[in-house]
Order: sequence, then structure tokens, then C-alpha cells
Amino acid sequence: MNQEKANGLFQIKFNLKSLIVIVLLGIGLYFLFPKIIGIPQALKLLVQVNKGYLGLAIGAEIASYIGAATLLGVILIRLGYKVRFWDRFRIGSIASFAIHFFPVGSFGEGAVDYYFLRKRNVETGSILLMFVLRLIFTYASFLLIFLVGLALVPTAPMLKFSPKLISLILFALVFGGVLYMFYLYQHKERFYKLWRRFARFTDAFLSKIRGKEITPVEEDEVFEDIYKGMGLFSKKKRASVFAFLAAALYWLGDITCFYFVFLGFGYHISWGILIFGYGIASLVGMISFIPGGLGVTEGSLGLLYSGLGVPSGIALISILVFRLFSFWIWIPFGLYSFISLTRESK
Repeated sequence: MNQEKANGLFQIKFNLKSLIVIVLLGIGLYFLFPKIIGIPQALKLLVQVNKGYLGLAIGAEIASYIGAATLLGVILIRLGYKVRFWDRFRIGSIASFAIHFFPVGSFGEGAVDYYFLRKRNVETGSILLMFVLRLIFTYASFLLIFLVGLALVPTAPMLKFSPKLISLILFALVFGGVLYMFYLYQHKERFYKLWRRFARFTDAFLSKIRGKEITPVEEDEVFEDIYKGMGLFSKKKRASVFAFLAAALYWLGDITCFYFVFLGFGYHISWGILIFGYGIASLVGMISFIPGGLGVTEGSLGLLYSGLGVPSGIALISILVFRLFSFWIWIPFGLYSFISLTRESK
């Protein structure tokens, strides 16, 4: 694929309709939450909030984006490219803006990443492999953190027996799944057969949305990219550790932001319950196909934490503020990053 064709394929266009929908939905959420918990109680919690903890929450969220930029840098260096940190940080910060205001949701984010990395002379094949590797390290670290959270749930005080049992069952299932993935990597033929079944099942669903099916050749290319990417880092243990730690920082920064928000409202939430609710809600948001899991994530978090014994008023206002820090305030910075990177590219 030549440069002119690549630039034409990944042409970036602003989606005004998405902007209007997201702004209206955001306004609706901010009016809805105080009514759910009661306006007097919401105002009381906001007035009494510990601003120091909220400052720490914002710092933790910045650390999350630093982790994302570091992971991108480690992968690019392993592929033979060097992109300065400030550029990587801005490219990563565009995500919360791009997935809502450019066409096709998260594919818009991928197009933006592709466009700006190509402008920094990263080859197309390397960018596609970067996407695969970033996905592998990001969700491998997510699973490990989720496992730790599930293991900590039974230690939470005053928790009913049923959530403890559910957490232990989920721990066994996730841990068994991780071991099975290691087994598949050691047996490529079985891995390939499972991949084909998974790709067929996924494409049967996604093709209804996209209106286009993935060909068997494209499925094989993606599989080879995944296997090649895993092999590329398996031979370099130090690079693998750095990439995994950077991905873990991405998730832990976001989770720690949530923890400090709870502390800001005077509630000391158990780390097990925090990670359990965060992990389940994140998964629900991912499979909802709604950009950023908007509305789905907030609703899932509210139901989970209320069911796990967190006072509903504190849970809902904490969710609202957390999503403000982790999602909404990054949209203007993402717009700035997009504009500044575009100008530099020109």
C-alpha cells in the first residue's frame, strides 16, 4: 500500500452528529444522577468532598495515560522505531475524543493512530502489528489485575457469602482461561482451529453492523500477526516485562483514580470490591459496542457497588466524578492533541 493510498484510506473526518449526541447524553447523565441520589444529598457530598483526594485522583488518571504512552513506546522500539514521548502521549489522549467524534467508533481511534504514526515514518505493517501487541499486553495485564481483585473480594469485611462465592468461581474460570491460552500458544495448530471458529462467530455478528464480512485470507493474516507479535516479545524477556508493567500502569492509574474519588467522599472501599466492580463494568462496556461504554459502564458500576454493600448515594456520586476525571475532561485535551499533531504533520 503506497503512501497516497494509505492516506486516502484513513482520511479523518469530524462527525458533528456524534458530538451533538454525546454532549446531550452527557448533560442528561449529569442532571439524572443528582435526581437519583437526591439533590440535597448530592450537594452535601460535593460540598464536603476532600479536594486533596480529588487532586490525587486526577494525578492517578494522568499516570494512566503515561502508562499508555510508555506501552506504545516499548512496542515501537521493539519494532525498530522511536517516537518521542510527548507525541505518544498526545496520540494516546486522542482516544477519548476520537471514539466519539469520528466515524465507526473505536475504528476511528485506530485510523487516527495509524495516520499520525505514518506521519512519523512508521511502516503500515509495523503499525498493524503494534495494534495487535498493544491489545495483547493491555488485556493480559487487565486479566491479571482482575484476578488479583477477585482473590481479594473474600477479604472484604461485612460482605455476604454469595459475592464471595461468585468471585471465587470467576477466579477459577479466568485463571483456567489464562492457562489455556498459554497452552494454545504452545500448540499452534489447535490455536489456529480455535481462532477460525472464534473469527467466524465474531464476523457473523459484526458483519451485520459493518455490512461486510472478513475473508478467510484476512482472518489468516490477523492470526499470523497475533502469533508473530507474541513470538516477537517472548524472545525478549526484558521488553516483555516493561511492556506488561506499562500496560498495568494504564489500568492501575484508572483504578487508583476511582479509589481516590471514593476517599474524597469519605468512603474507604475495599480494593477487592473496587477492582471486581470496575472489571465487570469494563467488560460490559466493551461488549456493548457503545463508544466508551457511555451509560452502560455507569449503570453497571452503580448496580454492582450498590449490590456489594456500598451506600448508593456515595457510589453514584463517586461514579459520576470518576467518569468526569477518566473520560470527560480528556475530550478537550484530545481535541487539542488532534489539532496540534495535525498542524505539526502538515
